[in-house]
Amino acid sequence: MVQTIPPEQKEIPNQPPEPLRAINLSENATLVMQKRFVRKNPDGSHAESIHGMFWRVGSYIARAEYEHGGDPQEWAQRFYDLLADLRFLPNSPTFTGADTPLGNLSACYVLPIADDMGGHEDGIFQTLRNATLIQQTGGGNGFSFSRLRPKGARVRSSNGFASGPIGFLKAYDEAFGIVNQGGVRRGANMGVLRVDHPDIREFISCKESEYAVTNFNISVALTDKFMEAVKNDGDFELINPDDGEVWETLRARDLFDRIIKYAYNNGEPGALFIDAANRGNPVPHIGKYEATNPCGEQWLLPYESCNLGSINLSLHVKDKQVDWEMLANTIEEATRFLDNVVTMNRYVEHVPQLRVAATRARRIGLGIMGLADMMVKLGVRYGSEQGQEFAGQLMEFVRYHAVRVSVQLANERGAFPGIKGSIYDADNLKWQIPTPQFAYSRDFGRPILDWEGIRDGILKHGVRNATQVTVAPTGTRATVAGCEGYGCEPIFALAYTRYVVDTETENHDKIALQYTSPLFEEVLRDHGYNDEEIHNFSVKVSEEGNCQNIMELPESVRHTCVVSSDITPEEHVRMQAALQPFVDSSISKTINMPATATEDDVYRAYMLAWELGCKGLTVYVTGSRSEVVLETKATADKKSSTNGSTEEAIEPMETVFMFNEEKEPRPTELMGRTYRTLSPAGTAYVTINENDKYDNQPNQPFEIFINTSKAGSEIAAISEAMGRLISLILRMKSPVSPRDRLTEVARQLTGIGAGRQMGFGPNRIASFPDAIAQILSRYLNHAETFDVNAIPTNGNGHHTDESLQPQLPLDAANGNGHHATETIGDICPDCGAATLMKEEGCVSCHSCGYAEC
Repeated sequence: MVQTIPPEQKEIPNQPPEPLRAINLSENATLVMQKRFVRKNPDGSHAESIHGMFWRVGSYIARAEYEHGGDPQEWAQRFYDLLADLRFLPNSPTFTGADTPLGNLSACYVLPIADDMGGHEDGIFQTLRNATLIQQTGGGNGFSFSRLRPKGARVRSSNGFASGPIGFLKAYDEAFGIVNQGGVRRGANMGVLRVDHPDIREFISCKESEYAVTNFNISVALTDKFMEAVKNDGDFELINPDDGEVWETLRARDLFDRIIKYAYNNGEPGALFIDAANRGNPVPHIGKYEATNPCGEQWLLPYESCNLGSINLSLHVKDKQVDWEMLANTIEEATRFLDNVVTMNRYVEHVPQLRVAATRARRIGLGIMGLADMMVKLGVRYGSEQGQEFAGQLMEFVRYHAVRVSVQLANERGAFPGIKGSIYDADNLKWQIPTPQFAYSRDFGRPILDWEGIRDGILKHGVRNATQVTVAPTGTRATVAGCEGYGCEPIFALAYTRYVVDTETENHDKIALQYTSPLFEEVLRDHGYNDEEIHNFSVKVSEEGNCQNIMELPESVRHTCVVSSDITPEEHVRMQAALQPFVDSSISKTINMPATATEDDVYRAYMLAWELGCKGLTVYVTGSRSEVVLETKATADKKSSTNGSTEEAIEPMETVFMFNEEKEPRPTELMGRTYRTLSPAGTAYVTINENDKYDNQPNQPFEIFINTSKAGSEIAAISEAMGRLISLILRMKSPVSPRDRLTEVARQLTGIGAGRQMGFGPNRIASFPDAIAQILSRYLNHAETFDVNAIPTNGNGHHTDESLQPQLPLDAANGNGHHATETIGDICPDCGAATLMKEEGCVSCHSCGYAEC
């Protein structure tokens, strides 16, 4: 506990000293800070300024110096400067919890789950109780369900049968859904199951629907034994954790293919390479790793937490060179800051194990953000061999100075209490100097690192923190800091067009605002381009999605200014692997893959990550489900019997809604046609099925399926909801014909406006609903009898007629196959911009800083 302030010490002032320093925040960053971090009065007004908020956090964390013999006032000023300069920002709970009644400064914990209903202190429902208390403070949790006996196993005490881990996972999910409704922020969770658990198949598919287990990320703990079996096409045993009995022997590659299939479909489950993680466990005498925090970057033992923060690399560049001296100073101050957070953290009062575990190992997680920004400023291409080496050298520098300062703090304050028996134990030192992924061959001006001196320091003093470095998600913080590359991710976009409503005009006209990456603009100015030329290039980049095909730009610009989609999956993995040797925990990163990626691409990414020593991996294939519902099964079956196709019929979305099969059987002879159109929220696919048996009236629409290329997204849910409601309207008993009902639906949807539009004049699409209305109108005005024999096919069960070609506004194409105003990401639930991206293992918005984690 923090000691009472000695009488001879003056208390730290409540406000920062004058004159106040300038804080270089953009307008958007200022709004984000005021919304998310600045404390508010009961009436919603601001209770502090941004200066005051930085001082509150910095001075509160500096109070730890009272206990440790430092000068609190000096460090309050230094921490304030560190934060106000935006050189370093801690995780969000430190901003929201510092000097507040709750006082929880940690974002995430790992809680154990014993195979017991509640009598054990780590029993299933005792852990659920602890987890909900953490959720109340805004914290997230990681759990391993691997100790629970499989579904159907005999329970000796009751002579009954076990529910299995997936049943309890779903029970936790339901409970967290209720707690989230009243919490201060959404508390994310991670569910982990070992690959050798008998219920692993059900676990892999438990999030097949994007609406299932929504309060959890899930990951499979992959062992080396399993990966070797996959590599050698061998067999693998599934084992009951309760008694060690082998329940099943199967082909490892079949199980791995199942993991790949579901990861390809919606990005889950993720992969955790648990043996690689445990080889890096600094305190194996205390326990083995079983689970991570919600985004997968922090391996923790039961009840442990980690206090995270990230260095803004973008600000550590001077004259197109890394300012290594400034960076070393920032690392020193940030490491001390995070160790102080361990001391000042109040954790969760009613779960005392949290404080015990945290102070035993004193884990901290110093990370980075803006790596891609720094590389653009240096002219180094993200993902290239040069980029991989630079990332490795940079991360080694961060790790070196973080360990150096931790040794220094051990000398001043004492080593972490659990050091005896750890890898840092001087009587049996097992800590090893980290080695790079490959030999360095490039000179980036980095100072020489004296690792042998670090070893000597550990032998003499130990270390203050069992872990020092973690690369965590930085969504909100990166937005505040002005970083375009979150964490260690590449830049997400160089330019795009946003549309806002002009409330000053009579008709609330929409204004097109051209966003240009400040980094991209800086590069163009360095090449001598003026404002008009920069604007013209930005428009072209908005249309193309990147700058790689704009040949008017110099090759050096195209080489350096890359975005995530320009990086191959292998380059993504190798960038993560280049960082990993110098990150003693793990790395939050998403391997984003294009829509053209295959399951084999995902397979190769997983294997490469394991072979290169990564401790985990998350993949996301853009729009991987975009063609799941191009036609209904009834139509596909009819086509198959008509044209002899042997291709498996595509399953439609569930059709159990809105139709009581017992009272009125669903017609089996439905004919359907699918239309496709671009919309401001992504590509939309609209399948309209007709029923010719409605009061003997031909061509009567019976049901509609609306699907988008943003599988698993908010817009996908809205799409499905619209389809269900329109279908309900069509199926109701009414003297008004279904066709007339659909005409009224189209009329109601037409012209609805939103924040983005596409096209101009008669081809303008004002919103996603407006795009659907245009599809319905085209169907109503031009529909023909849906005789499948009259629909041309290509011999493999797919339509080739015009109705299945992209139906675009005339001015939405730029003449070379690319479409204007590409949607960057999903719709952000907070600000409404289509800039919600899955990166760093988390979903976050590049416009407002909203994050789900």
